[in-house]
Amino acid sequence: MNSTYFPHFTIGSDAYDKIPDICGEYGKTAVIIGGTKARIAAEPLIRKAVSGKIDITGSFLYGDDATFENAEALTKIPEIQEADMIFAVGGGRATDTCKWAAHLLKKPIFTFPTLASNCASVTAVCIMYNPDHSFKGSIYRERGAWHTFINTEIIAHSPRQYFWAGLGDALAKQYEVPFSARGMDLTWIQQTGVNNAQNVAPGILKYGKEALADVDKGIVTDALEAATLSIIVAPGMASVCIEDDLDSSLAHAIYNSHTRTPHKGEHLHGAVVNYGLQVMLTMDGQIEERDKIYNFAKSINLPHCLEDIGIDPKHPDELVENCLHTKDMRVKPYDITFDMVYKAMMDVEKLKDK
Repeated sequence: MNSTYFPHFTIGSDAYDKIPDICGEYGKTAVIIGGTKARIAAEPLIRKAVSGKIDITGSFLYGDDATFENAEALTKIPEIQEADMIFAVGGGRATDTCKWAAHLLKKPIFTFPTLASNCASVTAVCIMYNPDHSFKGSIYRERGAWHTFINTEIIAHSPRQYFWAGLGDALAKQYEVPFSARGMDLTWIQQTGVNNAQNVAPGILKYGKEALADVDKGIVTDALEAATLSIIVAPGMASVCIEDDLDSSLAHAIYNSHTRTPHKGEHLHGAVVNYGLQVMLTMDGQIEERDKIYNFAKSINLPHCLEDIGIDPKHPDELVENCLHTKDMRVKPYDITFDMVYKAMMDVEKLKDK
């Protein structure tokens, strides 16, 4: 496997104060790239922190989704070509676009998550989509960000729905990684990744509901910081140790199928992934763990039935069929059939009547 670079991060209300010391050795100029709202939230604080030490030579919108086309377009902007480093600001799709652009340009990249919605800011993987927003695939860089700066004040004032969905997304890492790796002869690094994956759920199940309430109040607390680490850093620590094929399984396969299956409404990545996790645990016979996740999902109104993700419970066939053919399902501990996934979905449906 490729060289492994463990994530480096700074977290706290004063996290940006460390930017000059950490980034200064990589040059004197940087560009900021991200979404519009993310740059409004973070850019003034970044500029203040680096004033007189690192020159911000431009600020650019990453595009409308994480696509190869958007990443390549960024590489053609002169200010980005000439900058010593890239500051990627925002959520997962902005970060992944910037990560691939930095890869193409061979520039150091530093990430500034403004949402606790996933672990993209610390991982090497880039989850990419087609221009029509359907899932395209994932691709690995040699390494993740050089450093990740997590400003908890920004997280505390971020949109609630992304933190909510981030709790759901992170929980999947706890179970998908060991499920994919089951029965394999693992290297030391791979086993470390599996072990790291199993550090995700405890922090979310203990602090997640309280942290979500803290986001509602816009306050930084110990619970908020613990849950943020469990969403951004803990899953990332697992991801950097394992190959793409071990990084996800049926929970993400159901989400990726969902992007190209007709459904009602808009549904965030992590919310659908968490529903997929409940199906995976049911299919695998991990009923006690399934019940933990199901009950947590109900407690914060994460999806826990097909209707919650806009799918007619009488007609999930297309969702099931599509999920069996995603990249997430290439490595699995046993053959997984249409009937197995369908039955697990129907078993989860029965829970809402109890």
